[in-house]
Amino acid sequence: MRLTLATQLLLLAIAVNAESFTVDGIRYHQAGNPAAPLVFLLHGTPGSSRAFTHLLAHPRLGAERHLIAVDRPGFGESANRPLTPDFASQLPLLDAALERNSSRLKAVVVGHSLGGSIAYRFATDRPDEVGGLVIVSSSLSPKLGKPRWYNRLAVIPGVRYVVPGTLMQANDEMMPLSRELKKIEPALGSIEMPVTIIHGGKDKLVSPKNLEFARERLSAAVLKIVLEPDEGHFLLWDKPQVVVDAIVGIKPGR
Repeated sequence: MRLTLATQLLLLAIAVNAESFTVDGIRYHQAGNPAAPLVFLLHGTPGSSRAFTHLLAHPRLGAERHLIAVDRPGFGESANRPLTPDFASQLPLLDAALERNSSRLKAVVVGHSLGGSIAYRFATDRPDEVGGLVIVSSSLSPKLGKPRWYNRLAVIPGVRYVVPGTLMQANDEMMPLSRELKKIEPALGSIEMPVTIIHGGKDKLVSPKNLEFARERLSAAVLKIVLEPDEGHFLLWDKPQVVVDAIVGIKPGR
């Protein structure tokens, strides 16, 4: 069952009491074992680090991993920072987490929805620091990532002013998604790390056909695909144990 907002807020309080910190206006929340392998969590759009409250508070992850979730620019407690729709501009978000990585192992990057699409860019551009990916309900195919009719409608002058602010921000991130995925497509074959992709067979927001594209393009990766046939886009919350198992199952190298 999906977590209620009240439960998420409670878990957030439990999870981030250990430490929250801000670097250059970007807010981070960390939990778990500081000496354990680092797991860096990227939320989707719209969203915030609250998407991962249940993971930050998870007993097994807390014992076996060092978890750091970020509020990406424009969202959550980083709402005062300007939106950065291009993936490359989000790469520096990892630096503050790496400074707190005492495990001497590469980081595992976990991304949900758009956060997973961005995570692929972390893998292609920073393989010396990223040693594994867990991708949940995310786009990879530029064709499948093209804007939908409602994305295009929202940017028409006049229309955007009646769309709620957070949804408009999400739309501004989704409009260039196909172009951003096209930029990383040539480098996907160079990803040699473990990559676990989790997707719902009934996902109406991000097509499960992205899995076929991933199988073709991630030819050098240690690829594991987990298809949950009866789940939709929100299996991050509806099937949390699947995500926990995937995170623990990746053993990053040095």
